[in-house]
Amino acid sequence: MEFDYIDEVVAEWAEELPDLDTSGLQIGGRIAVLERHLSQRIDRYLSELNLQIWGFDVLASLFRSGPPYTQTPTRLMRNCFLSSGAVTNRLKRLEAQNLIVRRQDTHDKRSVAVTLTPEGEKLARKAIEGRTEFMRPTFDGLSSEEQDDLTVLLRKLLVHIQKMEDWN
Repeated sequence: MEFDYIDEVVAEWAEELPDLDTSGLQIGGRIAVLERHLSQRIDRYLSELNLQIWGFDVLASLFRSGPPYTQTPTRLMRNCFLSSGAVTNRLKRLEAQNLIVRRQDTHDKRSVAVTLTPEGEKLARKAIEGRTEFMRPTFDGLSSEEQDDLTVLLRKLLVHIQKMEDWN
């Protein structure tokens, strides 16, 4: 078996504090380190498209909602896990890049509808297709069965954490 960075950290803690339960660190530490690696890979890919992760999140949320690729800012807040102020800031920046437009909602005159422009739709499609293709080799170290098993376990863990945080 090969050893990773977390194994080194756990060994150091075992020496310093032999009674310390590091089981959470062994899982959580690896998830945190993997997240950093994945984020760096995603950032590198998106930078080739002159896009940052915050912009990708908004464009992807709009795109996956289907034609006409429109959502309210409130729905974007929920889908992108953002505050109202963060959504407003991101929408202003994406609008300045001609990737989205904001219009008064035709169904509710008190609300705003955010819609992808044709340029935004094209970039969102390219970014999501490229991102999924770009990320695929990251998991080649696992067999298809292992990838399926990991998906099941990570889903189970995320559902548990969501329940702990009362996060719907």
